[in-house]
Amino acid sequence: MGADGGHGGGNHPLCWTSPMSGFMLRRFVELIASGVKTDKGFKEVHLNQVAKNCSDHFGLAITGTQVYNHLRKWRARWVKISKLRDISGSLWDDTNYVISLEEEHYLGHIKDHPKDVEYLNVPLENYVQMLAIFGTGIATGRYAMTSNEALGVASMVGTSPSVVNIEGSGFEFVVDGNEPDSSATAAAHGEAAVAHSTGKRKRASLMSEEEVLVMTNMSEAVREVANAIKSTTEAHPELYDAVMELPGFSEDDLLIILDYLNESANRARSHSFVQMAETRRTRWVIHHLSKLKDDVPKGGV
Repeated sequence: MGADGGHGGGNHPLCWTSPMSGFMLRRFVELIASGVKTDKGFKEVHLNQVAKNCSDHFGLAITGTQVYNHLRKWRARWVKISKLRDISGSLWDDTNYVISLEEEHYLGHIKDHPKDVEYLNVPLENYVQMLAIFGTGIATGRYAMTSNEALGVASMVGTSPSVVNIEGSGFEFVVDGNEPDSSATAAAHGEAAVAHSTGKRKRASLMSEEEVLVMTNMSEAVREVANAIKSTTEAHPELYDAVMELPGFSEDDLLIILDYLNESANRARSHSFVQMAETRRTRWVIHHLSKLKDDVPKGGV
Protein backbone atom coordinates (compact mmCIF):
# COMPACT_ATOMS: atom_id res chain seq x y z
CA MET A 1 0.00 0.00 0.00
CA GLY A 2 1.28 3.46 -0.83
CA ALA A 3 1.36 6.65 1.16
CA ASP A 4 -2.00 7.94 2.32
CA GLY A 5 -3.77 9.52 5.26
CA GLY A 6 -1.96 12.84 5.50
CA HIS A 7 1.38 13.23 7.23
CA GLY A 8 3.19 11.27 9.87
CA GLY A 9 6.02 12.62 11.98
CA GLY A 10 7.76 15.59 10.38
CA ASN A 11 6.59 16.95 7.03
CA HIS A 12 6.70 13.70 5.06
CA PRO A 13 3.63 11.70 3.97
CA LEU A 14 2.91 8.65 6.09
CA CYS A 15 3.95 5.54 4.16
CA TRP A 16 1.95 2.48 5.18
CA THR A 17 4.15 -0.60 4.77
CA SER A 18 2.73 -4.12 4.49
CA PRO A 19 3.58 -4.92 8.15
CA MET A 20 1.92 -1.67 9.26
CA SER A 21 -1.24 -2.43 7.28
CA GLY A 22 -1.45 -5.95 8.68
CA PHE A 23 -0.92 -4.67 12.21
CA MET A 24 -3.67 -2.06 11.82
CA LEU A 25 -6.20 -4.54 10.40
CA ARG A 26 -5.44 -7.04 13.15
CA ARG A 27 -6.19 -4.41 15.79
CA PHE A 28 -9.63 -3.81 14.24
CA VAL A 29 -10.29 -7.56 14.17
CA GLU A 30 -9.42 -7.74 17.86
CA LEU A 31 -11.83 -4.88 18.56
CA ILE A 32 -14.61 -6.82 16.82
CA ALA A 33 -13.74 -9.98 18.73
CA SER A 34 -13.79 -8.06 22.02
CA GLY A 35 -17.41 -7.04 21.51
CA VAL A 36 -17.41 -3.84 19.47
CA LYS A 37 -20.76 -3.80 17.73
CA THR A 38 -20.21 -4.10 13.99
CA ASP A 39 -23.69 -2.82 13.12
CA LYS A 40 -22.61 0.64 14.29
CA GLY A 41 -19.05 0.42 13.06
CA PHE A 42 -16.13 1.96 14.91
CA LYS A 43 -16.47 5.21 16.84
CA GLU A 44 -13.79 7.87 16.81
CA VAL A 45 -12.41 6.45 20.06
CA HIS A 46 -11.77 3.14 18.28
CA LEU A 47 -9.94 4.84 15.42
CA ASN A 48 -7.79 6.74 17.90
CA GLN A 49 -7.13 3.57 19.88
CA VAL A 50 -5.84 1.76 16.78
CA ALA A 51 -3.82 4.84 15.82
CA LYS A 52 -2.15 4.80 19.24
CA ASN A 53 -1.44 1.07 18.94
CA CYS A 54 0.22 1.65 15.56
CA SER A 55 2.13 4.70 16.80
CA ASP A 56 3.50 2.85 19.83
CA HIS A 57 4.42 -0.26 17.85
CA PHE A 58 6.16 1.44 14.93
CA GLY A 59 7.46 4.57 16.66
CA LEU A 60 5.51 6.94 14.41
CA ALA A 61 2.97 9.71 14.99
CA ILE A 62 -0.20 8.25 13.46
CA THR A 63 -3.62 9.87 13.83
CA GLY A 64 -7.13 8.46 13.85
CA THR A 65 -7.80 10.24 10.56
CA GLN A 66 -4.86 8.48 8.93
CA VAL A 67 -6.11 5.14 10.22
CA TYR A 68 -9.60 5.91 8.88
CA ASN A 69 -8.25 6.85 5.44
CA HIS A 70 -6.10 3.73 5.28
CA LEU A 71 -9.02 1.53 6.32
CA ARG A 72 -10.96 2.97 3.38
CA LYS A 73 -8.12 1.85 1.09
CA TRP A 74 -8.51 -1.69 2.36
CA ARG A 75 -12.27 -1.48 1.99
CA ALA A 76 -11.75 -0.62 -1.69
CA ARG A 77 -9.45 -3.64 -2.04
CA TRP A 78 -12.12 -5.86 -0.49
CA VAL A 79 -14.73 -4.62 -2.97
CA LYS A 80 -12.30 -5.30 -5.83
CA ILE A 81 -11.56 -8.81 -4.57
CA SER A 82 -15.26 -9.58 -4.22
CA LYS A 83 -15.85 -8.57 -7.84
CA LEU A 84 -12.89 -10.59 -9.13
CA ARG A 85 -14.16 -13.70 -7.36
CA ASP A 86 -17.24 -13.47 -9.59
CA ILE A 87 -15.21 -13.68 -12.82
CA SER A 88 -16.56 -16.48 -14.99
CA GLY A 89 -14.20 -19.46 -14.87
CA SER A 90 -12.33 -18.33 -11.75
CA LEU A 91 -11.57 -20.76 -8.93
CA TRP A 92 -11.37 -19.87 -5.24
CA ASP A 93 -8.79 -21.51 -2.97
CA ASP A 94 -10.26 -21.19 0.52
CA THR A 95 -7.10 -22.51 2.16
CA ASN A 96 -4.57 -20.10 0.67
CA TYR A 97 -7.03 -17.32 -0.28
CA VAL A 98 -6.22 -17.31 -3.99
CA ILE A 99 -8.43 -16.32 -6.93
CA SER A 100 -7.14 -18.59 -9.70
CA LEU A 101 -7.55 -18.28 -13.46
CA GLU A 102 -6.28 -20.70 -16.09
CA GLU A 103 -3.11 -19.40 -17.74
CA GLU A 104 -4.69 -18.30 -21.04
CA HIS A 105 -7.60 -16.65 -19.24
CA TYR A 106 -5.21 -15.03 -16.76
CA LEU A 107 -2.93 -13.58 -19.45
CA GLY A 108 -5.89 -12.19 -21.37
CA HIS A 109 -7.41 -10.63 -18.27
CA ILE A 110 -4.14 -9.05 -17.13
CA LYS A 111 -3.58 -7.64 -20.61
CA ASP A 112 -6.93 -5.84 -20.38
CA HIS A 113 -6.69 -5.08 -16.64
CA PRO A 114 -2.99 -4.85 -15.69
CA LYS A 115 -3.73 -3.55 -12.17
CA ASP A 116 -5.46 -6.83 -11.31
CA VAL A 117 -2.13 -8.68 -11.30
CA GLU A 118 -1.83 -8.20 -7.52
CA TYR A 119 -5.16 -9.95 -6.93
CA LEU A 120 -5.06 -12.99 -9.23
CA ASN A 121 -3.16 -16.28 -8.90
CA VAL A 122 -1.41 -15.05 -5.72
CA PRO A 123 -2.43 -15.36 -2.05
CA LEU A 124 -4.45 -12.29 -1.07
CA GLU A 125 -2.75 -10.20 1.57
CA ASN A 126 -4.75 -9.83 4.80
CA TYR A 127 -7.76 -11.62 3.31
CA VAL A 128 -8.95 -13.12 6.60
CA GLN A 129 -8.68 -9.77 8.36
CA MET A 130 -10.67 -8.07 5.57
CA LEU A 131 -13.32 -10.78 5.79
CA ALA A 132 -13.71 -10.21 9.52
CA ILE A 133 -13.94 -6.41 9.17
CA PHE A 134 -15.84 -5.95 5.90
CA GLY A 135 -17.36 -9.38 5.21
CA THR A 136 -20.95 -8.60 6.17
CA GLY A 137 -20.86 -5.49 4.00
CA ILE A 138 -20.49 -7.41 0.73
CA ALA A 139 -23.76 -8.70 -0.65
CA THR A 140 -24.83 -10.42 -3.83
CA GLY A 141 -28.19 -11.11 -5.44
CA ARG A 142 -31.13 -9.82 -3.41
CA TYR A 143 -28.81 -7.94 -1.01
CA ALA A 144 -26.78 -6.20 -3.73
CA MET A 145 -27.08 -2.42 -4.01
CA THR A 146 -25.34 0.19 -6.14
CA SER A 147 -21.65 0.84 -5.55
CA ASN A 148 -22.42 4.03 -3.62
CA GLU A 149 -24.93 2.51 -1.21
CA ALA A 150 -24.43 0.46 1.93
CA LEU A 151 -24.99 -3.18 1.01
CA GLY A 152 -27.86 -4.92 2.76
CA VAL A 153 -29.48 -1.55 3.58
CA ALA A 154 -32.29 -0.02 1.53
CA SER A 155 -31.32 3.03 -0.53
CA MET A 156 -34.00 5.20 1.11
CA VAL A 157 -32.09 5.17 4.39
CA GLY A 158 -30.08 8.30 5.11
CA THR A 159 -27.03 8.91 7.28
CA SER A 160 -26.67 11.04 10.36
CA PRO A 161 -24.52 14.16 9.73
CA SER A 162 -22.45 13.17 12.78
CA VAL A 163 -21.50 9.85 11.20
CA VAL A 164 -18.83 9.14 8.60
CA ASN A 165 -19.68 6.13 6.43
CA ILE A 166 -17.01 4.04 4.71
CA GLU A 167 -18.44 3.89 1.21
CA GLY A 168 -20.47 0.78 0.61
CA SER A 169 -19.22 -0.94 3.75
CA GLY A 170 -22.18 -0.63 6.09
CA PHE A 171 -19.78 0.80 8.68
CA GLU A 172 -20.43 4.16 10.32
CA PHE A 173 -17.76 6.15 12.14
CA VAL A 174 -19.01 8.59 14.76
CA VAL A 175 -16.79 11.64 14.48
CA ASP A 176 -18.22 13.86 17.22
CA GLY A 177 -18.40 11.31 20.03
CA ASN A 178 -22.21 11.02 19.84
CA GLU A 179 -24.22 7.93 19.07
CA PRO A 180 -25.94 7.86 15.65
CA ASP A 181 -29.47 9.27 15.70
CA SER A 182 -32.49 6.99 15.44
CA SER A 183 -32.41 7.02 11.63
CA ALA A 184 -28.79 5.87 11.50
CA THR A 185 -29.36 3.25 14.19
CA ALA A 186 -32.41 1.95 12.37
CA ALA A 187 -30.42 1.79 9.14
CA ALA A 188 -27.81 -0.38 10.81
CA HIS A 189 -30.53 -2.91 11.65
CA GLY A 190 -32.19 -2.86 8.24
CA GLU A 191 -35.02 -0.59 9.38
CA ALA A 192 -36.24 2.85 8.40
CA ALA A 193 -37.56 5.52 10.74
CA VAL A 194 -41.05 6.46 9.49
CA ALA A 195 -42.78 9.71 10.46
CA HIS A 196 -46.10 9.23 12.27
CA SER A 197 -49.02 11.64 11.99
CA THR A 198 -48.55 12.59 15.66
CA GLY A 199 -44.99 13.70 15.02
CA LYS A 200 -43.52 10.59 16.63
CA ARG A 201 -41.33 8.15 14.71
CA LYS A 202 -41.73 4.43 14.43
CA ARG A 203 -39.59 1.83 12.70
CA ALA A 204 -40.70 -0.16 9.69
CA SER A 205 -38.74 -3.30 8.97
CA LEU A 206 -37.09 -3.42 5.54
CA MET A 207 -36.13 -7.09 5.88
CA SER A 208 -38.17 -10.25 6.35
CA GLU A 209 -37.55 -12.53 9.33
CA GLU A 210 -35.76 -14.95 6.99
CA GLU A 211 -33.47 -12.19 5.71
CA VAL A 212 -32.72 -10.97 9.24
CA LEU A 213 -31.79 -14.54 10.19
CA VAL A 214 -29.43 -14.78 7.20
CA MET A 215 -27.69 -11.51 8.14
CA THR A 216 -27.49 -12.58 11.80
CA ASN A 217 -25.84 -15.85 10.81
CA MET A 218 -23.36 -13.92 8.65
CA SER A 219 -22.46 -11.71 11.61
CA GLU A 220 -21.93 -14.74 13.84
CA ALA A 221 -19.69 -16.35 11.21
CA VAL A 222 -17.55 -13.23 10.98
CA ARG A 223 -17.30 -13.11 14.79
CA GLU A 224 -15.98 -16.69 14.72
CA VAL A 225 -13.37 -15.69 12.16
CA ALA A 226 -12.36 -12.74 14.33
CA ASN A 227 -11.96 -14.96 17.38
CA ALA A 228 -9.93 -17.47 15.37
CA ILE A 229 -7.56 -14.73 14.24
CA LYS A 230 -7.22 -13.39 17.76
CA SER A 231 -6.32 -16.86 19.06
CA THR A 232 -3.55 -17.32 16.47
CA THR A 233 -0.71 -15.78 18.44
CA GLU A 234 2.14 -18.06 17.33
CA ALA A 235 3.72 -18.56 13.94
CA HIS A 236 3.62 -22.05 12.44
CA PRO A 237 6.33 -24.23 14.07
CA GLU A 238 7.62 -25.30 10.64
CA LEU A 239 7.79 -21.76 9.27
CA TYR A 240 11.58 -21.41 9.45
CA ASP A 241 12.26 -24.50 7.33
CA ALA A 242 9.43 -23.68 4.92
CA VAL A 243 10.96 -20.26 4.23
CA MET A 244 14.70 -20.80 4.50
CA GLU A 245 14.75 -24.00 2.42
CA LEU A 246 12.95 -22.39 -0.52
CA PRO A 247 15.32 -22.53 -3.53
CA GLY A 248 16.09 -19.64 -5.87
CA PHE A 249 16.40 -16.82 -3.32
CA SER A 250 19.26 -15.30 -1.37
CA GLU A 251 19.45 -15.84 2.37
CA ASP A 252 18.93 -12.11 2.95
CA ASP A 253 15.72 -12.12 0.90
CA LEU A 254 14.37 -15.17 2.72
CA LEU A 255 15.14 -13.56 6.08
CA ILE A 256 13.02 -10.56 5.04
CA ILE A 257 10.10 -12.92 4.37
CA LEU A 258 10.71 -14.81 7.61
CA ASP A 259 10.71 -11.58 9.63
CA TYR A 260 7.50 -10.48 7.89
CA LEU A 261 5.66 -13.73 8.67
CA ASN A 262 6.88 -13.65 12.27
CA GLU A 263 5.32 -10.20 12.82
CA SER A 264 2.46 -10.56 15.30
CA ALA A 265 0.03 -9.17 12.70
CA ASN A 266 1.04 -11.82 10.12
CA ARG A 267 1.46 -14.99 12.17
CA ALA A 268 -1.92 -16.33 11.09
CA ARG A 269 -0.68 -16.15 7.48
CA SER A 270 2.37 -18.25 8.33
CA HIS A 271 0.08 -21.26 8.73
CA SER A 272 -1.27 -20.84 5.18
CA PHE A 273 2.26 -20.31 3.83
CA VAL A 274 3.52 -23.61 5.28
CA GLN A 275 0.59 -25.47 3.72
CA MET A 276 1.29 -24.14 0.21
CA ALA A 277 2.95 -26.21 -2.50
CA GLU A 278 6.52 -25.11 -3.25
CA THR A 279 5.62 -23.48 -6.58
CA ARG A 280 2.92 -21.42 -4.91
CA ARG A 281 5.28 -20.44 -2.08
CA THR A 282 7.75 -19.23 -4.69
CA ARG A 283 5.14 -17.02 -6.38
CA TRP A 284 4.04 -15.73 -2.97
CA VAL A 285 7.61 -14.81 -1.98
CA ILE A 286 8.31 -13.07 -5.31
CA HIS A 287 5.11 -11.03 -4.97
CA HIS A 288 5.63 -10.00 -1.34
CA LEU A 289 9.39 -9.53 -1.53
CA SER A 290 9.07 -6.75 -4.09
CA LYS A 291 6.45 -5.01 -1.94
CA LEU A 292 8.44 -5.34 1.27
CA LYS A 293 11.56 -3.92 -0.36
CA ASP A 294 9.62 -1.01 -1.89
CA ASP A 295 7.75 -0.21 1.35
CA VAL A 296 10.75 0.28 3.62
CA PRO A 297 10.06 3.55 5.55
CA LYS A 298 12.44 6.36 4.76
CA GLY A 299 13.46 8.85 7.42
CA GLY A 300 11.26 7.07 9.99
CA VAL A 301 8.00 7.65 8.13
